[in-house]
Amino acid sequence: MRMRKSVIFLVYLLLSSYLNVGFVGFSKVSAQGNLVFYDDFNDNSLDTAKWTEDMAGSGNTYSEENGEAHFTTYGHRTGSYTTEHAFLRSEIIQINGWDSVTFSGRWKFTDPGTAEMWFRVYDSDTGNYIGVRYISWTSTIAYDRPEGTVTESRNAPKEYTPFKLVLKRDGFEFWEGGELVKNFSTVGMKNASHFRIVIGGWDDSPKKSHIYFDRMEVSYEPNVLPTTVSPSGTTSETHTKTSPEARESTSDSTGKTCGPGVVALLAALIAAKRR
Repeated sequence: MRMRKSVIFLVYLLLSSYLNVGFVGFSKVSAQGNLVFYDDFNDNSLDTAKWTEDMAGSGNTYSEENGEAHFTTYGHRTGSYTTEHAFLRSEIIQINGWDSVTFSGRWKFTDPGTAEMWFRVYDSDTGNYIGVRYISWTSTIAYDRPEGTVTESRNAPKEYTPFKLVLKRDGFEFWEGGELVKNFSTVGMKNASHFRIVIGGWDDSPKKSHIYFDRMEVSYEPNVLPTTVSPSGTTSETHTKTSPEARESTSDSTGKTCGPGVVALLAALIAAKRR
């Protein structure tokens, strides 16, 4: 009897772990949605599977130390960020069927005065982008979007402050320090599915400035399936056809399929109960 109970309990644990039920669940979904990108810079070595360094002009450097991304900017009076900057550019992050995408992290600008601190999100297929830039020499913030840039007075954070851009089909929100700062309309990113983020800064003055980023994360909320009303008055979900390959690749995050392993576990459970 004791052996049979042990077998039943073991099978239950395995099934619970696989089906994400009971007390042995596991989920790839974060508190903000489906997590697709994350880097906390804690290994003090650039993860080249996630980022590519983009340095232009002597004196512009990147280092990963003390669990943070550190950018040093230095200008040469060229008048263009394309020739004097320190950036990290992410890998292409593919997200299909999104309702909203959240790009978040922490940043600080310890000695603002002459440089710009950047956070930008590109649609790698069209080149369109949204983003936020702190322009320290004028104590302003710039909100970039395909329809144009909007600026207003705002001081860059000198201590680590959480921020996020929330992209929606018809606009985006900028949050900082847990508060909604600005909400803009834009349709220039509504069809994006291949994203690339850029962090860092640039300077035109021959003076070193220091910019830091940490805990960079990208997550999304999927589209909600629309419902249709039949002539009889009943409602049903509208589904799209999905290939077997697509169903297999998404089964971990969108639903479970009952494969051969689960069938074997169920058979073992039934056999144990009969003994």
